[in-house]
Amino acid sequence: VLAFFPDEWDPARPAQIAAYREALRSLPFGAQLLGVTHDEQWLELDTMEEGPVRFPLVQDARLASAFGVEGKQAVFVIDPEGVVRWSHVGPMGSQPSLGELTASVKRAQSPGVSRRTLLVTPAAASLALAFLPRTSFAGSANEAAQGAKGERTITLNVNGKDVKVAVDPRTTVLDALRERMGMTGTKKGCDHGQCGACTVHLDGRRVNSCLVLAMQAEGQKITTIEGIAKGEQLHPVQAAFIEHDGFQCGYCTPGQIMSAVALLKEGHTGSDDEIREWMSGNICRCGAYPGIVAAVKEAAGK
Repeated sequence: VLAFFPDEWDPARPAQIAAYREALRSLPFGAQLLGVTHDEQWLELDTMEEGPVRFPLVQDARLASAFGVEGKQAVFVIDPEGVVRWSHVGPMGSQPSLGELTASVKRAQSPGVSRRTLLVTPAAASLALAFLPRTSFAGSANEAAQGAKGERTITLNVNGKDVKVAVDPRTTVLDALRERMGMTGTKKGCDHGQCGACTVHLDGRRVNSCLVLAMQAEGQKITTIEGIAKGEQLHPVQAAFIEHDGFQCGYCTPGQIMSAVALLKEGHTGSDDEIREWMSGNICRCGAYPGIVAAVKEAAGK
């Protein structure tokens, strides 16, 4: 599977990565994007079902010219004999048909490749180039790994997994999660530490991730809303929020749940007033506070 995207196109937006996640979910084995790692001229996607999917990123305008796709976004499926079995060519931001892509990969299957690998790996790799941020390769491979001027690559431990990410000194944990890793469960509300929508755990402590610099979090364990369930089994707080309608629009819910999980560990569940006091840093503009308090009380009793 050969995929092209113009060097000047930079879809580093949460919406793009969210679309990529949805595309992966439609695969037969329900692959989920857990993290993205840039390592010199390689991109590694960590998927829940298939494990790491690693493939090269190469800057080669001559190759794009040979395929007639300069300045365009394209995906080609080529069989072992070098015959193009399927292609998608379109303007920047266009998305290939996942169904057509999967069918073409099946037709071009090589002997000895498992069905799981056949379906998950090529689709994940090709769709990644349609949705994920570009990597600059100007200069040496080391410079490419460093990213833009002023950035450096750090390792953050997110939900028990080490993830390499290029950040500048101003990048917050919130922006690193959403913009660099595609983990959009943590929400950006006020971006000033006033609403609690961005709450995550840092070494078990709840913090507003919009106020913590990513470089400060290196060496600490970050837990996000994506990391508290055990597979398909919801965390007791998540289940209680559903049971007691502890949300309406749902935008503040990830932060509310992360604060509630920490609240249980802190032991501030002696009364409704105590719960309200220790949850007061998380604002719900929809006013779902009675359900939130009821959910915390139920989770505390389990």
